Amino acid sequence: MITHADGRRYLRTGECDGCKGEAQCCTFIQLTLARSLSEDEAAWVNLHPGVSAEGDQIRIESACSALEDGRCTLFGQPERPAMCVRYPEQPNQLLPGCSYKLVELPREGVRS
Repeated sequence: MITHADGRRYLRTGECDGCKGEAQCCTFIQLTLARSLSEDEAAWVNLHPGVSAEGDQIRIESACSALEDGRCTLFGQPERPAMCVRYPEQPNQLLPGCSYKLVELPREGVRS
């Protein structure tokens, strides 16, 4: 179960199948900003190939160095970062073809 600071809770099911060899989530870094980009910041993004932004999300195309033939060479190893083990933690992180599913659970103390 995944619990966020704001009380949202998700049950993640499934197992990573490496997007059938594409390893989509391991080919970019996506950051959530505290706000949407200003016009000047958006102009900066447009000048950098491999960087894109939408709303409060910025995406940097950069494949993980642990990928080999679309598979994570650290999968199941203690050296694999915890954030990789936990990913995806929210529905907007599920990419097309992702084998994981997230089911939102009622917030603790809230009756449905």
